[in-house]
Amino acid sequence: MARPGRTRASNAIAQLFVAAALWGGATTGTKYALRGFGPVTLLAVELVAAALALAVTVRLRGGVRGTIPSWRLAATLGLLEPATAYLSETIGLQRTSAANASVILGLESCFVVLLAAIFLRERINGALAFAVAAGFAGLAILEGSGWLSGPGVGDALVVSGTFSAAVYVIVARRMDDTVDAMLLTLRQFTVAAVAVVPLALGSWASGREAVPTSVAPQFWVAALVVGIAGYGVSFLLYNNAIVVVEAGPAAVIINLIPAFGVVTAVGLLGERLGAHQILGALLLTSSVALFSYRHLRPGRRPVGPAVQREPKQLQPVGGQSTSAL
Repeated sequence: MARPGRTRASNAIAQLFVAAALWGGATTGTKYALRGFGPVTLLAVELVAAALALAVTVRLRGGVRGTIPSWRLAATLGLLEPATAYLSETIGLQRTSAANASVILGLESCFVVLLAAIFLRERINGALAFAVAAGFAGLAILEGSGWLSGPGVGDALVVSGTFSAAVYVIVARRMDDTVDAMLLTLRQFTVAAVAVVPLALGSWASGREAVPTSVAPQFWVAALVVGIAGYGVSFLLYNNAIVVVEAGPAAVIINLIPAFGVVTAVGLLGERLGAHQILGALLLTSSVALFSYRHLRPGRRPVGPAVQREPKQLQPVGGQSTSAL
Protein backbone atom coordinates (compact mmCIF):
# COMPACT_ATOMS: atom_id res chain seq x y z
CA MET A 1 0.00 0.00 0.00
CA ALA A 2 1.37 3.41 -1.01
CA ARG A 3 2.41 5.71 1.79
CA PRO A 4 0.47 9.01 2.07
CA GLY A 5 3.62 11.07 1.59
CA ARG A 6 4.56 9.19 -1.56
CA THR A 7 1.02 9.38 -2.95
CA ARG A 8 0.98 13.11 -2.34
CA ALA A 9 4.34 13.50 -4.10
CA SER A 10 3.10 11.43 -7.06
CA ASN A 11 -0.03 13.57 -7.37
CA ALA A 12 2.05 16.73 -7.21
CA ILE A 13 4.33 15.52 -10.00
CA ALA A 14 1.31 14.61 -12.15
CA GLN A 15 -0.06 18.13 -11.64
CA LEU A 16 3.27 19.62 -12.70
CA PHE A 17 3.22 17.53 -15.88
CA VAL A 18 -0.25 18.84 -16.78
CA ALA A 19 0.80 22.40 -15.94
CA ALA A 20 3.82 22.05 -18.23
CA ALA A 21 1.61 20.82 -21.08
CA LEU A 22 -0.80 23.73 -20.63
CA TRP A 23 2.01 26.28 -20.47
CA GLY A 24 3.64 24.84 -23.58
CA GLY A 25 0.36 25.03 -25.48
CA ALA A 26 -0.24 28.56 -24.17
CA THR A 27 2.88 29.79 -25.97
CA THR A 28 1.52 28.57 -29.28
CA GLY A 29 -1.96 29.90 -28.52
CA THR A 30 -0.53 33.30 -27.67
CA LYS A 31 1.48 33.42 -30.89
CA TYR A 32 -1.69 32.62 -32.84
CA ALA A 33 -3.81 35.21 -30.99
CA LEU A 34 -1.19 37.89 -31.69
CA ARG A 35 -2.39 37.80 -35.29
CA GLY A 36 -5.46 39.68 -34.08
CA PHE A 37 -4.39 41.47 -30.89
CA GLY A 38 -1.62 43.79 -29.80
CA PRO A 39 0.58 42.11 -27.16
CA VAL A 40 -0.43 44.22 -24.14
CA THR A 41 -4.11 44.06 -25.11
CA LEU A 42 -3.89 40.29 -25.53
CA LEU A 43 -2.29 39.77 -22.14
CA ALA A 44 -4.92 41.98 -20.49
CA VAL A 45 -7.70 39.90 -22.07
CA GLU A 46 -6.05 36.64 -20.99
CA LEU A 47 -5.49 37.78 -17.40
CA VAL A 48 -9.01 39.14 -16.97
CA ALA A 49 -10.45 35.89 -18.40
CA ALA A 50 -8.33 33.81 -16.02
CA ALA A 51 -9.24 35.95 -12.99
CA LEU A 52 -12.97 35.81 -13.76
CA ALA A 53 -12.89 32.03 -14.30
CA LEU A 54 -11.03 31.53 -11.02
CA ALA A 55 -13.44 33.84 -9.19
CA VAL A 56 -16.43 31.82 -10.43
CA THR A 57 -14.70 28.55 -9.44
CA VAL A 58 -13.93 29.82 -5.93
CA ARG A 59 -17.51 31.03 -5.59
CA LEU A 60 -18.99 27.69 -6.69
CA ARG A 61 -16.61 25.74 -4.48
CA GLY A 62 -17.64 27.64 -1.38
CA GLY A 63 -15.56 28.08 1.75
CA VAL A 64 -11.81 28.36 2.25
CA ARG A 65 -9.74 25.19 1.93
CA GLY A 66 -6.76 25.90 4.13
CA THR A 67 -4.94 29.03 5.23
CA ILE A 68 -6.08 32.29 3.66
CA PRO A 69 -3.16 33.68 1.61
CA SER A 70 -2.16 37.27 2.26
CA TRP A 71 -2.53 39.92 -0.41
CA ARG A 72 1.16 40.71 0.07
CA LEU A 73 2.16 37.21 -1.01
CA ALA A 74 -0.36 37.28 -3.88
CA ALA A 75 0.93 40.66 -5.05
CA THR A 76 4.55 39.48 -5.01
CA LEU A 77 3.73 36.34 -6.99
CA GLY A 78 1.29 38.06 -9.35
CA LEU A 79 3.72 40.82 -10.29
CA LEU A 80 6.53 38.32 -10.92
CA GLU A 81 4.35 35.94 -12.91
CA PRO A 82 2.07 36.33 -14.79
CA ALA A 83 2.41 40.14 -14.94
CA THR A 84 6.14 40.73 -15.60
CA ALA A 85 7.00 37.30 -17.01
CA TYR A 86 4.06 37.08 -19.41
CA LEU A 87 4.25 40.71 -20.50
CA SER A 88 7.89 40.21 -21.52
CA GLU A 89 7.14 36.89 -23.21
CA THR A 90 4.04 38.13 -25.05
CA ILE A 91 5.82 41.18 -26.44
CA GLY A 92 8.79 38.96 -27.29
CA LEU A 93 6.55 36.53 -29.18
CA GLN A 94 5.75 39.34 -31.61
CA ARG A 95 9.40 39.25 -32.65
CA THR A 96 10.25 35.53 -32.56
CA SER A 97 8.64 32.20 -33.40
CA ALA A 98 6.54 30.15 -30.99
CA ALA A 99 8.99 27.23 -31.30
CA ASN A 100 11.97 29.46 -30.53
CA ALA A 101 10.21 31.08 -27.57
CA SER A 102 9.27 27.64 -26.22
CA VAL A 103 12.91 26.57 -26.38
CA ILE A 104 14.08 29.68 -24.55
CA LEU A 105 11.46 29.15 -21.83
CA GLY A 106 13.29 25.95 -20.93
CA LEU A 107 16.11 28.08 -19.52
CA GLU A 108 13.86 28.55 -16.50
CA SER A 109 15.13 25.28 -15.01
CA CYS A 110 18.73 26.52 -15.13
CA PHE A 111 17.77 29.77 -13.43
CA VAL A 112 15.67 27.97 -10.80
CA VAL A 113 18.31 25.41 -9.83
CA LEU A 114 20.89 28.17 -9.39
CA LEU A 115 18.54 30.41 -7.39
CA ALA A 116 17.33 27.47 -5.26
CA ALA A 117 20.91 26.55 -4.39
CA ILE A 118 21.66 30.15 -3.38
CA PHE A 119 18.48 31.18 -1.55
CA LEU A 120 16.82 27.92 -0.49
CA ARG A 121 20.04 25.96 0.09
CA GLU A 122 18.69 23.07 -1.95
CA ARG A 123 21.47 20.62 -2.72
CA ILE A 124 22.25 19.95 -6.37
CA ASN A 125 22.86 16.20 -6.33
CA GLY A 126 24.33 14.18 -9.17
CA ALA A 127 20.99 12.99 -10.56
CA LEU A 128 19.52 16.49 -10.60
CA ALA A 129 22.66 17.94 -12.17
CA PHE A 130 22.63 15.25 -14.86
CA ALA A 131 18.91 15.78 -15.52
CA VAL A 132 19.36 19.53 -15.84
CA ALA A 133 22.37 19.01 -18.13
CA ALA A 134 20.33 16.66 -20.33
CA GLY A 135 17.52 19.20 -20.41
CA PHE A 136 19.89 22.00 -21.37
CA ALA A 137 21.43 19.83 -24.08
CA GLY A 138 17.94 19.12 -25.35
CA LEU A 139 17.17 22.82 -25.47
CA ALA A 140 20.36 23.49 -27.41
CA ILE A 141 19.63 20.72 -29.90
CA LEU A 142 16.05 21.92 -30.35
CA GLU A 143 17.44 25.22 -31.55
CA GLY A 144 20.14 23.57 -33.64
CA SER A 145 23.24 25.39 -34.74
CA GLY A 146 21.44 28.70 -34.31
CA TRP A 147 21.04 28.27 -30.54
CA LEU A 148 20.68 31.82 -29.25
CA SER A 149 23.13 33.04 -31.89
CA GLY A 150 22.66 36.75 -32.23
CA PRO A 151 19.48 36.93 -30.12
CA GLY A 152 17.23 39.78 -31.14
CA VAL A 153 14.90 41.87 -29.04
CA GLY A 154 12.24 39.14 -29.12
CA ASP A 155 14.55 36.46 -27.73
CA ALA A 156 15.95 38.85 -25.12
CA LEU A 157 12.44 39.69 -23.90
CA VAL A 158 11.54 36.02 -23.61
CA VAL A 159 14.74 35.36 -21.63
CA SER A 160 13.86 38.27 -19.32
CA GLY A 161 10.38 36.85 -18.77
CA THR A 162 11.85 33.41 -18.12
CA PHE A 163 14.11 34.76 -15.38
CA SER A 164 11.13 36.48 -13.73
CA ALA A 165 9.29 33.14 -13.82
CA ALA A 166 12.27 31.46 -12.13
CA VAL A 167 12.21 34.01 -9.31
CA TYR A 168 8.50 33.25 -8.96
CA VAL A 169 9.33 29.58 -8.36
CA ILE A 170 11.70 30.48 -5.53
CA VAL A 171 9.17 32.76 -3.83
CA ALA A 172 6.33 30.24 -4.31
CA ARG A 173 8.45 27.45 -2.84
CA ARG A 174 8.46 29.30 0.49
CA MET A 175 4.70 29.04 0.86
CA ASP A 176 3.15 27.11 3.70
CA ASP A 177 1.63 23.90 2.31
CA THR A 178 -1.65 24.72 4.08
CA VAL A 179 -2.32 27.79 1.93
CA ASP A 180 -5.55 27.65 -0.11
CA ALA A 181 -3.99 27.28 -3.58
CA MET A 182 -7.14 28.25 -5.48
CA LEU A 183 -7.70 31.42 -3.48
CA LEU A 184 -4.02 32.31 -3.80
CA THR A 185 -4.15 31.85 -7.58
CA LEU A 186 -7.27 34.03 -7.80
CA ARG A 187 -5.62 36.82 -5.83
CA GLN A 188 -2.43 36.44 -7.85
CA PHE A 189 -4.26 36.84 -11.17
CA THR A 190 -6.35 39.70 -9.82
CA VAL A 191 -3.17 41.61 -8.96
CA ALA A 192 -1.67 40.84 -12.38
CA ALA A 193 -4.83 41.96 -14.19
CA VAL A 194 -4.99 45.19 -12.18
CA ALA A 195 -1.35 45.85 -13.16
CA VAL A 196 -1.69 45.07 -16.88
CA VAL A 197 -5.15 46.46 -17.78
CA PRO A 198 -4.05 50.10 -17.28
CA LEU A 199 -1.10 49.43 -19.59
CA ALA A 200 -3.53 48.22 -22.25
CA LEU A 201 -5.71 51.30 -21.80
CA GLY A 202 -2.62 53.46 -22.13
CA SER A 203 -1.58 51.68 -25.32
CA TRP A 204 -5.02 52.37 -26.81
CA ALA A 205 -4.91 56.04 -25.80
CA SER A 206 -1.44 56.49 -27.33
CA GLY A 207 -2.35 54.64 -30.51
CA ARG A 208 0.35 52.00 -30.07
CA GLU A 209 -2.33 49.30 -30.10
CA ALA A 210 -5.86 49.26 -31.48
CA VAL A 211 -8.97 48.83 -29.36
CA PRO A 212 -9.97 45.17 -30.01
CA THR A 213 -13.43 45.92 -31.41
CA SER A 214 -12.72 44.38 -34.81
CA VAL A 215 -10.72 41.32 -33.72
CA ALA A 216 -11.94 38.13 -35.45
CA PRO A 217 -13.80 35.58 -33.26
CA GLN A 218 -11.13 32.87 -33.62
CA PHE A 219 -8.54 35.14 -31.99
CA TRP A 220 -10.91 35.91 -29.12
CA VAL A 221 -11.44 32.18 -28.62
CA ALA A 222 -7.69 31.58 -28.59
CA ALA A 223 -7.14 34.39 -26.09
CA LEU A 224 -9.85 33.08 -23.75
CA VAL A 225 -8.61 29.48 -23.93
CA VAL A 226 -5.03 30.58 -23.21
CA GLY A 227 -6.17 32.79 -20.34
CA ILE A 228 -8.43 30.26 -18.63
CA ALA A 229 -6.65 26.95 -19.31
CA GLY A 230 -3.11 27.92 -20.30
CA TYR A 231 -2.70 30.42 -17.48
CA GLY A 232 -5.40 30.01 -14.81
CA VAL A 233 -5.61 26.21 -14.63
CA SER A 234 -1.86 25.72 -15.04
CA PHE A 235 -1.05 28.14 -12.22
CA LEU A 236 -3.64 26.55 -9.98
CA LEU A 237 -2.03 23.14 -10.50
CA TYR A 238 1.44 24.58 -10.02
CA ASN A 239 0.60 26.47 -6.82
CA ASN A 240 -0.94 23.30 -5.42
CA ALA A 241 2.09 21.15 -6.27
CA ILE A 242 5.07 23.42 -5.60
CA VAL A 243 4.75 23.16 -1.80
CA VAL A 244 5.27 19.38 -2.09
CA VAL A 245 8.04 19.11 -4.69
CA GLU A 246 11.35 20.91 -4.19
CA ALA A 247 12.05 23.89 -6.44
CA GLY A 248 14.99 22.28 -8.28
CA PRO A 249 13.24 19.02 -9.25
CA ALA A 250 10.04 20.94 -10.07
CA ALA A 251 12.04 22.99 -12.56
CA VAL A 252 13.22 19.81 -14.29
CA ILE A 253 9.60 18.75 -14.87
CA ILE A 254 8.81 22.21 -16.17
CA ASN A 255 11.52 21.50 -18.76
CA LEU A 256 8.75 19.75 -20.67
CA ILE A 257 7.29 23.16 -21.60
CA PRO A 258 9.63 23.57 -24.62
CA ALA A 259 8.74 20.11 -25.94
CA PHE A 260 4.99 20.78 -25.69
CA GLY A 261 5.48 24.25 -27.13
CA VAL A 262 7.46 23.04 -30.13
CA VAL A 263 5.04 20.19 -30.87
CA THR A 264 1.99 22.49 -30.76
CA ALA A 265 3.79 25.17 -32.78
CA VAL A 266 4.45 22.62 -35.51
CA GLY A 267 1.04 20.98 -35.38
CA LEU A 268 -1.12 24.10 -35.05
CA LEU A 269 0.93 26.91 -36.58
CA GLY A 270 2.81 24.94 -39.23
CA GLU A 271 6.25 25.95 -37.97
CA ARG A 272 8.96 23.63 -39.27
CA LEU A 273 10.52 20.94 -37.07
CA GLY A 274 13.77 19.28 -38.06
CA ALA A 275 15.42 16.07 -36.91
CA HIS A 276 17.62 17.94 -34.42
CA GLN A 277 14.52 19.42 -32.79
CA ILE A 278 12.97 15.96 -32.40
CA LEU A 279 16.19 14.75 -30.77
CA GLY A 280 16.13 17.74 -28.45
CA ALA A 281 12.55 17.01 -27.39
CA LEU A 282 13.54 13.39 -26.64
CA LEU A 283 16.43 14.59 -24.47
CA LEU A 284 14.08 16.85 -22.56
CA THR A 285 11.68 13.97 -22.00
CA SER A 286 14.46 11.69 -20.79
CA SER A 287 15.59 14.42 -18.40
CA VAL A 288 12.15 14.52 -16.79
CA ALA A 289 11.86 10.72 -16.76
CA LEU A 290 15.18 10.45 -14.91
CA PHE A 291 14.06 12.89 -12.26
CA SER A 292 10.70 11.15 -11.81
CA TYR A 293 12.41 7.79 -11.28
CA ARG A 294 14.90 9.22 -8.80
CA HIS A 295 12.21 11.11 -6.92
CA LEU A 296 9.69 8.27 -6.63
CA ARG A 297 11.95 5.25 -6.35
CA PRO A 298 11.28 2.94 -3.36
CA GLY A 299 13.00 3.91 -0.14
CA ARG A 300 13.24 7.62 -0.86
CA ARG A 301 11.84 9.85 1.85
CA PRO A 302 8.80 11.90 0.79
CA VAL A 303 9.62 15.46 -0.07
CA GLY A 304 7.78 18.12 1.88
CA PRO A 305 8.41 21.44 3.55
CA ALA A 306 8.61 19.86 7.02
CA VAL A 307 10.60 16.81 6.00
CA GLN A 308 13.74 17.86 4.17
CA ARG A 309 14.28 21.46 5.18
CA GLU A 310 15.60 23.14 8.26
CA PRO A 311 13.19 25.70 9.73
CA LYS A 312 15.56 28.50 8.75
CA GLN A 313 15.19 27.56 5.09
CA LEU A 314 11.45 28.16 5.22
CA GLN A 315 12.07 31.82 6.02
CA PRO A 316 11.70 34.29 3.14
CA VAL A 317 14.65 36.43 2.14
CA GLY A 318 14.72 39.31 4.60
CA GLY A 319 14.02 37.19 7.65
CA GLN A 320 10.21 37.39 7.80
CA SER A 321 8.19 34.29 8.38
CA THR A 322 6.00 32.78 5.67
CA SER A 323 2.89 33.55 7.70
CA ALA A 324 3.87 37.20 7.74
CA LEU A 325 3.61 37.30 3.97
